[in-house]
This record gives sequence, structure tokens and C-alpha cells, in this order.
Amino acid sequence: MRASGALSRAQRYAQILATVVGVVAILVVGAVLAGCSPQPAPESPQPTPATSPEPEPTPSEEPWVRFTDSRLPHSFEVPPGWTVADLGGNAEIGAFQFGVIDPEGRQLLTFASRVQGLGGACQELPVLRIQEADTQSVELQGYVAAAETPAPLVAPRVVYRISEVEDGALASLSLSDDIPPEACMYYNLLHTEAGLAMFATQLQVDSFDPAASPWLFGSVEEAKEYADTAEYEQLVRVLSSLSFTE
Repeated sequence: MRASGALSRAQRYAQILATVVGVVAILVVGAVLAGCSPQPAPESPQPTPATSPEPEPTPSEEPWVRFTDSRLPHSFEVPPGWTVADLGGNAEIGAFQFGVIDPEGRQLLTFASRVQGLGGACQELPVLRIQEADTQSVELQGYVAAAETPAPLVAPRVVYRISEVEDGALASLSLSDDIPPEACMYYNLLHTEAGLAMFATQLQVDSFDPAASPWLFGSVEEAKEYADTAEYEQLVRVLSSLSFTE
């Protein structure tokens, strides 16, 4: 009876041991298999989109201002910072003058309506040989040419005239609808049905005292170079903006 009981216990111990060994084996095999199974690849970092700096806003050009006067139907534009000065006139006949002044205080253009009192004698003054260094056609709103004039008219244009003199070259920039003859002087004029008008650097150009003119250049070449400046372009735009209607 003892022997039988002892064997039975030994068998049970052997069974338990076999079961434990089997479980351990299963766990070891499972761990090995798990270590051999493919692992998911690590995610690649996504590239950060490149950001370019925002461009600086382009400063907008200040608008030009149209000058008007309640006494006149005429108007014209001036650049920002420029002013127009009332130079007086005769209200009874509608004759007025205005100076166009740049930011430095220089009067570069003059506008005049109902121009009168022209004339003069050359006597022995030198003749001005006029060279039209630059001309630009313009359409002037409300412009109507005079029916009768001393000489044939041409279409209105901005014209830059240069005349060589002893001390250099006299120049003028104006609106003009005629071709003045060569003499000791000429006028920058528009011949309209409402009378003579002037919009120019100066009304009269003459050979009497060229050194007194602010538009005397050292040479013809120097006078021509002025036409390539930004200031010249501004003056051309001012002249081209003239309107004869309200």
C-alpha cells in the first residue's frame, strides 16, 4: 500500500513538472517568435513647408491734383507737393495769371487767359534761330481754334524750343498751336476762339538780355539734356492736362 501510494505521488509530481516545463517552453518559443516578427517601420518626419517672406507693399503714388478757379473754365493738374499761385489779372475781361510752383519754391510754368498787349520792335537785336528739340501731340479738352489768325495754325502740341545765343542756349517749354517766325523774339501762345491763352515756361522769348532768363543753358547740348530729366516729364504732363471746359 505504501509503495502504491508513493508511486502515485511520484507520477503526479512528474506530471506537474512536465506541465511546468511545457508552459515555459511555450513562453520561450512565443518570445522568440515575437522577436522575429517584422516590426513596423518608424514614421519619417514630414518636411516642414518652406515659407517665403511676404513682399513689402509697394508704396502707391500720390495722386495729382487738378487746379480749378471759379472765375475760369480752365483747369490743369499739378504733382503732389506743387502749388498754384494767383498772379492777378483783370476780372472785367476774364484775364488771369497763375504760377505753377514746385516744392522748392520755383515758378516753372505760367498759365494766362486772354493774353493782351503783345508787340515790340527788334531793331538790331540778334535773330533767334528756333530749333524744336521735342514735340508731343496733345488733345486739349474744350480747345477750339480761333477762326482768324495772322498765320496758319497747327494742332496743339507741347513743344520744347531751343535757340543758340552768345551766352549759351535759350529754351522754352510750352503749349503751342503755331510755328513762330524767326525774329529777335517769339511768343508761346494758344490761339483759341475765346482769345489768346498761354501755358508755358515764359510768354516771350527774346535775344535782348538772354543772361536774365532763368531758362538760359550753358549750351544747346545742355538744353537738350534737360529734356531727359524727371522734372521735364512732369512739366510736360502738367501742360498736357490743360482743359478749357469746367
